Amino acid sequence: MNKFALLGLTSVAALTLAACNPSANKADGDAAAGGAAAPAAALATLEAPKPGLWRVTTAMTGMPGGASVPPQEMCIKEAKLEAPAAAQQAGADCTSTPFARQGDAMVSTASCKLPGNMKSDSTVKITGDFNTRYVTEVTTKMDPAPTPAMAETKITMTAERLGDCPAGS
Repeated sequence: MNKFALLGLTSVAALTLAACNPSANKADGDAAAGGAAAPAAALATLEAPKPGLWRVTTAMTGMPGGASVPPQEMCIKEAKLEAPAAAQQAGADCTSTPFARQGDAMVSTASCKLPGNMKSDSTVKITGDFNTRYVTEVTTKMDPAPTPAMAETKITMTAERLGDCPAGS
């Protein structure tokens, strides 16, 4: 799997447990980049996964070599939204929009200028109740794409709550 696919997968994995934090967003407060910064009160209305044991199943299209990820079980101890720590590649210049409600989904976008004169545009859409199940869809368009198949990739992660975290975890 090349480094761009791995970057996307790493970013998406982080998003299964967290949403972008507008305080870490370069576009905040920049009217030309999509409007004023989201007030802190708006964050309180966005859902987060209910604490407990979750199984995340991942499906990918457009990844080289038919990349796949086995289902993962994760214990979420606190329902909170925070920025993924390792989502940005060295040398990348990225901006993003905070998550905002669009119908029954929370949606965010990101645009990155990558080394080698490459650009990526991603849309993250999260639907579900965050109590029993939610689905994260990340669609990314790259120009120029590292491979023709990667011109547009889609990663869909389905998270299902299995119950409480095991004792001692």
